[in-house]
Amino acid sequence: MKNSGTTLNIIYSIVTVFILSCFLSCQGDQAQNHRKKANIPDVRERIGNTSQIFLTYLDSLVNLPDAKFNESSIRSFNDRYVSQLPLLMHDSLKAQNSDSILIQYYKNEQPNPEVESGIRFLIPKTIADSLIVSDFTSYFGSVTDEKPLLGITKYPLPVRIRTSGDREIRLTFKNDVNRERAGVIMLEILNYK
Repeated sequence: MKNSGTTLNIIYSIVTVFILSCFLSCQGDQAQNHRKKANIPDVRERIGNTSQIFLTYLDSLVNLPDAKFNESSIRSFNDRYVSQLPLLMHDSLKAQNSDSILIQYYKNEQPNPEVESGIRFLIPKTIADSLIVSDFTSYFGSVTDEKPLLGITKYPLPVRIRTSGDREIRLTFKNDVNRERAGVIMLEILNYK
């Protein structure tokens, strides 16, 4: 009878140790996964429409440090959003998909340029119809109108949104009556000196 009590205590101890080891190993995996995620900048899987995801993507690009505001960094950054947005870097040697957001990085090589570099986005019609100027104003702030150089123009002039001291977003939109409801067809992120 004494042996059965000792056997039960041993079995109880083994089961307790097993459960604790399972619990601790689960906690260790979670901490390890958390560390891996902390090393990679967080790109949240967002449930929402393409316009909201695109605005979040632009906000991340606008906030890139100057050292990373180059084509190679933008290409690697685009890989994080490729499952959520139809992004395509411009390549003059390849045919371009008309349903993708075409991206072109450029650097101003002139001496003493006002705009040092920029990223140009050509928005396809499928997205431009739902990506309107008011989306940008509600996300980034108020716009500044460009002044015409020649008087009256057939198409509306682009508007600018200052996002920081050295960055600005320039929007070109469709010729609609109400600017706030006009679809954006092209935009640029301008990097000033």
